[in-house]
Amino acid sequence: MSTFISHSFKDEAVYSAICLAFDAAGIERWDPKQMSIGESLADQLNVAIQSCEVCVFIATRRSIESPWCLAELGAFWGAGKKVMLFLSDPDLADSVLPPQFKDDLKANTAQELIEAVKQESKNFKLRAKLDKPYEFFVTSGNYGKEKDWLSLLEDTQNNFDVLGVAIGAWRKTNGFTEKVLQKAKDNCKIRFLLMHQDNDLLKGLLYSEKSYISVIHDIQENYAYYSDLASKNSNIEVRQVKKGIPHFFLTRTDQHSIIIQYQSSQTWGSGPTWRCHAGSDLYNVSIAEFEHLWTVGSNEA
Repeated sequence: MSTFISHSFKDEAVYSAICLAFDAAGIERWDPKQMSIGESLADQLNVAIQSCEVCVFIATRRSIESPWCLAELGAFWGAGKKVMLFLSDPDLADSVLPPQFKDDLKANTAQELIEAVKQESKNFKLRAKLDKPYEFFVTSGNYGKEKDWLSLLEDTQNNFDVLGVAIGAWRKTNGFTEKVLQKAKDNCKIRFLLMHQDNDLLKGLLYSEKSYISVIHDIQENYAYYSDLASKNSNIEVRQVKKGIPHFFLTRTDQHSIIIQYQSSQTWGSGPTWRCHAGSDLYNVSIAEFEHLWTVGSNEA
C-alpha cells in the first residue's frame, strides 16, 4: 500500500522528517521526484493520487491555505480513500481545519502517525483478500516450497484439518511430526481424514491393479502413522472414509483452505490448486465437504 504525503512546499523540513521516519519504518510512499519535467503537474498528481490508498496531510497554516493541498485532499475524499491528519503545528485550532477532517484520524507525533499508517496497511491487505477471496495456482508445486506449506500449520491456532485419499504428503514434510504434536499441545484441534482400504469406490479411481495395490499400501501405512499421532494427544483425531469419496486434497486452517483438485492426467496431489481465504464462499464449501465426510462417510459414523 502506497502513501501520499500532502504538504506545502514551504514546510519542506517537516515533510523531509516524515519521509525519513516512513522510510525507516518500511512504509511505502509516493515520491514527488518521480514527476517528469515538461508534463502536466496536475495530470501527474492525479496519477499519483490514483496509485495511493491513503493520504497523510501535514497540517500547518501554510498547507491549509494552499490551493494545491486542498485540491489533493479533495481528490482523496472524492475517491473515498483514507485521509490522515498530522498536526505539525500544535497551536493549530480545529476551527481552521477543513470540516471534512471531522471523522479523520489525527496524529500529534510521528510515531502515532506511523502506527496508524501501518494499521491501515493491514486493513487494506485484509480488504484486498476479501475482494479476491481465492488465489489459483496451475499446480500445487506453484503454490510454494515445503516451508510455505509448513507455515500453514505454524500460523493456525484453533483448527488444522487434512482430507485426501492417502494424505501422505504431510507425513513426509520435514518437521511435521514435531510441529503437529506441539500444536496439539497448544490446544489446536487437528483432524486427519483419509480413504478406507475397503471403500468400494477406491478401485474406480485407479487404472491398474498395480496402482490399486500401491495406494492400499499407502493408506494403511499413513493411517498407522496418523493413528500413532492421535494416541499421543487427545486433540488429534483420525478417521477413514468408508462411504463417499474425497474429490480433492484439502488442508484447512484458521486462515485458509488449500484445495488441490484430483485429476486423472496428473499425479495425485499435484493438480490445480486454490488457496481460499477464511470467510470466502469457497472456504466455507470446503469445510462443509470435510464435515460431511467426517460424520457421514467415516467408519466411526
